[in-house]
Amino acid sequence: MLASTFSIFALTATAFASPYPTRPVCKELIIPVTVNVQRFIIDATIKDNWDAVALTLNLTRRDFANSTDDPLPVVGKTAAPVESKFNVGATICGTGGPMLILTHGIIESKLYWRPNFDNAEKYSFVDAALAAGYSVLSYDRIGVGSSSKVNALSDAQFQVEAAVLDSLVDYVKKTRNNTKIALVGHSYGSYLSAASAASKTTAIDAMVLTGFAGGFTYFNPFLAGSAFRVARLQDPKRWGGLDAGYLTTADLYAETYVYFGEEHDFERRVAEWSHYVGSEPFAVGELPSLLASSPLAFDAVTAPVLVLQGQYDLSACGGNCVGLLEPLKTTFSGAKTVETVDNLAAGHNLNLHKVAPQAFNMVFDFLKRQGV
Repeated sequence: MLASTFSIFALTATAFASPYPTRPVCKELIIPVTVNVQRFIIDATIKDNWDAVALTLNLTRRDFANSTDDPLPVVGKTAAPVESKFNVGATICGTGGPMLILTHGIIESKLYWRPNFDNAEKYSFVDAALAAGYSVLSYDRIGVGSSSKVNALSDAQFQVEAAVLDSLVDYVKKTRNNTKIALVGHSYGSYLSAASAASKTTAIDAMVLTGFAGGFTYFNPFLAGSAFRVARLQDPKRWGGLDAGYLTTADLYAETYVYFGEEHDFERRVAEWSHYVGSEPFAVGELPSLLASSPLAFDAVTAPVLVLQGQYDLSACGGNCVGLLEPLKTTFSGAKTVETVDNLAAGHNLNLHKVAPQAFNMVFDFLKRQGV
């Protein structure tokens, strides 16, 4: 019966995926990067779904974010930086103009920026950016998709992934003839983008963040609603090569709850594609290392910042972002300008809602007003 279930799942996933016409200006790359940063020592054991359930309870305790009593403790740091080499799977599109570097969130891959289902064009940030005159680099974070498979506790950590993004900024500066660089992040990728913009101040000309409100106050509904399961047990065919520290959502409906908004604001077929095709597991080490790295140096960001939000974003705003983004103008106190939009008709995965074309136009309008 179990094998039959997996066969049906695989057939369903195939039905949602379709060949996406590749523009002549796009090419797939494997970009080698070397990072050398300290690692957090994370005390967690995940072997099966019972452990995933226990972890979810700990992650949703009211004292989870209390650094003195973290239910998933960071027990220390390595004595010295650890050097690692990774291969980053990326897609580069465009032949000139400003370069947008896109960083996806958790339970996602770079497909978030350019979905591959039928008639997906209006949901494709990449194609909208190309039409607006930009070049684009989208990539799979380490541990995800076409990038290196890494240990979920010791490698897939926030500061390691931020260093990977820094390396990609360096790669663009050295190998591409682009006039300017902007970072575009979604969810966890927004935190990575902010960290990179803070460390690469002279290289970054603008930053756009979605699925982001600057804090972790409203993580609990997202974490509980996802009903995490061990990815390699959930779908051995897709994720059997990952260690047990990679988690995914329990099913389509759990993922829809955490990533989509009001039903009339999205298409069910898009939510189905997101779960069966677009989703990728996240590593247990990512959230505690992000918390241990916080507060981030948001005030060190000097580039102009746009924060663009679906109103019904669960993890960023607890389901209603209206009025919650104004403090970000103080958070990014060093930025040339900070603009916010808090009421788009969408949930967390803004790009996969009907309002996506409007949101994309807002992004490009902002960038062009900043000279990017």
